[in-house]
Amino acid sequence: MKSVEMAYQELVDGLHSSDAEAEFGRVGQRVAESMGFRYFAYLGFGEADPVLISSYPKRWSEHYFAEGYQDVDPVVAFARSGRATLQWTREAARQFPLRAQKRLFDDADEFGIRHGVSVAIAGGFNRFAAFTFAVDEVSSAHGRMVTEANDIVQLIGLTFHAHADAKLGLRSPPNDAVPLTQRERECLTWAARGKSMEATAMIMGITPRAIKFHLDNARANLGAETLPQAVANALKARWIA
Repeated sequence: MKSVEMAYQELVDGLHSSDAEAEFGRVGQRVAESMGFRYFAYLGFGEADPVLISSYPKRWSEHYFAEGYQDVDPVVAFARSGRATLQWTREAARQFPLRAQKRLFDDADEFGIRHGVSVAIAGGFNRFAAFTFAVDEVSSAHGRMVTEANDIVQLIGLTFHAHADAKLGLRSPPNDAVPLTQRERECLTWAARGKSMEATAMIMGITPRAIKFHLDNARANLGAETLPQAVANALKARWIA
């Protein structure tokens, strides 16, 4: 299992050279496998039909939409709420109130989709998405990784969404007014490439405190609660690349 930082860098490198849905799918699956997961899935919602890019078995994806599971899926409800990350298990399905929710997890179990972590992504204008890593057998390493590297796991989901939104025609028209200074854009660009504040300070020739200052200002100017959200917003608006 690779470190989460290495997996994120692999994602960024792969997405920069991806322009088609199939290419996005291959990048997502490589990152999932490098982190010890069996599947990945990106499910986006907007005005049109849901967009699914995943490595789930095709029969499961078809069954999921045929049964209308997107209307009762707790992961979708969580994504709509925009609350960072969610770890879920097959066993937890017993707590859900709807029979259809229990049936959803029973059916998923037959395809080896039993445990996972999902990232909620708010897109604005009633648009949202969920990015998920799933596995058939969970281990303590998965839980520890998600807990210790929660920000980077979240950044992986947000970065995938930003690139998919921009390159696959899922995004709204870009806003030409850039609410960022050149320094803020530089700092966000290095953050998007997986660099720490210390590494960015060395690259730019300024102090880590100055990097933190610019990143905090960028986060505030973009209306983001976290740095991963700020990076995703800037990528989506194409203010950084």
